[in-house]
Amino acid sequence: MLNTNYNQSDANTVKLYNHSYSEGYRKFDEEYISSPDYEHFAPIIKGISERFDRPIKVLEVGCGTGRYFHLLQNTYELTGIDISEHMLKLAENPTRSGEVDIAKINLIKGSVFDHDFGDEKFDFIYSIGVLGEHAPFTLELCTKLYDMITDGGCLYTTIVDINDRKNLKRKVAETAYPLLPAKVQAILDKRWVTNYMTKGELHKIMVNSPFQVFEINNYKHSSKGWSGAHHECRAYKCEETMPFFS
Repeated sequence: MLNTNYNQSDANTVKLYNHSYSEGYRKFDEEYISSPDYEHFAPIIKGISERFDRPIKVLEVGCGTGRYFHLLQNTYELTGIDISEHMLKLAENPTRSGEVDIAKINLIKGSVFDHDFGDEKFDFIYSIGVLGEHAPFTLELCTKLYDMITDGGCLYTTIVDINDRKNLKRKVAETAYPLLPAKVQAILDKRWVTNYMTKGELHKIMVNSPFQVFEINNYKHSSKGWSGAHHECRAYKCEETMPFFS
């Protein structure tokens, strides 16, 4: 069952990313930038940001320690929002800070669900390893992000593939689920509440969102920090049948 209680997710994230955990995360950044996962995400962030025909404003949802700041190209202003004050403090000196070429960086402590961005618009919004993992990805949030994107802009986000996380016991339980007593089903429903999603669930959200052009792919991770599969979604705020920078 998909989680929609972002307040509880935010509280869990704040608890997890305390001072000690955040320090360890920042140290791992130096190892991460030599990993296959980094080699996968780096050209995506670089490629999307550099294909605009103008300098752009960027928003990273769940920016953490600023792991990806240095990858942004053609960017005159970056806003990073994160629920953890400890991670944000470390983002003041992000990974490969000498390669960060951005005139203005704003760091916001808060939840993307609750924060009021006013009339601010971004050309590129991205989120890696946050939505559909630490926080739910809902139709309401997707619509909010759409409204914050400029015409011709892009959203890129990853979502954990729930099917890749299921062990044999879980698969057997799901098969038997229709035959189980209602009380047992209720227990399983509560236990199975998650931010992770199937491709079909993600596709349904995107179809019902204002985005008319989007693509969903799957990427299998194999790093020391996290192993598993993510859905990758790129969505474009444009009326054309194809993305303007494809």
